[in-house]
Amino acid sequence: MSVDRTQESLAKIEQVRSWLGGSGLAGVLLESNAGFSWVTAGGEGYVVVSEDGAAAAVLITPDRAAVLTPNIEAARLADEELPEGCFEVVEYPWHAPGSRGELISGIAGTGTVGSDSPSNEMPAAGPGLKELRRVLVQPEIDRCRELAQDAAFVVESACRAVSPKDSELEMAARVSALCYERNILPVVNLVAADDRISRYRHPLPTSMRAARTFLAALTARRAGLHASVTRTVCFGDPDPEQAGRHAACARIDARMIGASRPGTALSKVLAEAAAQYEAEGHPDEWRNHHQGGTTGYAGREVFATPDEEYQIKAGQALTWNPSVAGAKSEDTILVTDRGTEVLSTSGHWPMLEVDAGGGTLGRPGLLVR
Repeated sequence: MSVDRTQESLAKIEQVRSWLGGSGLAGVLLESNAGFSWVTAGGEGYVVVSEDGAAAAVLITPDRAAVLTPNIEAARLADEELPEGCFEVVEYPWHAPGSRGELISGIAGTGTVGSDSPSNEMPAAGPGLKELRRVLVQPEIDRCRELAQDAAFVVESACRAVSPKDSELEMAARVSALCYERNILPVVNLVAADDRISRYRHPLPTSMRAARTFLAALTARRAGLHASVTRTVCFGDPDPEQAGRHAACARIDARMIGASRPGTALSKVLAEAAAQYEAEGHPDEWRNHHQGGTTGYAGREVFATPDEEYQIKAGQALTWNPSVAGAKSEDTILVTDRGTEVLSTSGHWPMLEVDAGGGTLGRPGLLVR
């Protein structure tokens, strides 16, 4: 296990302890997959992908940092997921889950322990805890950039390999296989062919085969971080309406990226998007699907809505995903004090150069085969 992960995790434990000092809590339990991955500097705590809670929990108090785990997971977590020298592993019998409460009391004492996944057992830790993970430190930025580039490679490779004889399910299987080859968990794997692109914003793949067009959308997870990418491939030249709608999405996307500056409220970025939708002749399309928001240790940490005053910060990753029926533009970006960086780029995809408010920005075009 790398020294860098150890240093990162120890720094995060101290962040949590500093937050604890003003919380009135005796300790905090990071039970979510997001919280587990964040505090362990990229460790994975899940076993059942569909569950929000990790298979183990991290308990942090002013003087102890412990991973509480059923005995099933203890050896694997210690050997493969936890950075060295950061956590003590405290296990309990899988067949006596109630004993976990006794362990928590033994470590934290009689004071109240909060949780990032509140239940009947313990109260919510408070929104300030989640905020700790929303600005990425440099090692996380490096991991997110690599993940986003790999996600782009996966989707673009699948688009280049697909043919009209393939079904949506076969396309999704190709995306999934490419993901697992790169240690990526495809937490969202959407594929639509032809008219299903315009009919559904979240097209789960079916046995339908494409006559002219495939759209593939992936949210990839690795080391707890997420990156999202959408690409569209056409067999033969697209019709003018399809090309026009795709170009409109690209311009909306570019305007949203251009508006993504530190200190800007998410509602302001959404207002910029709505104005561009209207300029494109699609004034109500933004109402038909969410437009994205901040990302990181969740597919979307905070969604942009008309009333969301959460302010973007330097060091945050965002994913915008504007769509007009039949078209969508989506990449993962990093906000910095110097501007924005599109992370999910391969350099090997046809691009459209569009206005981004003060300059031009390349947005993914349609791949024509």
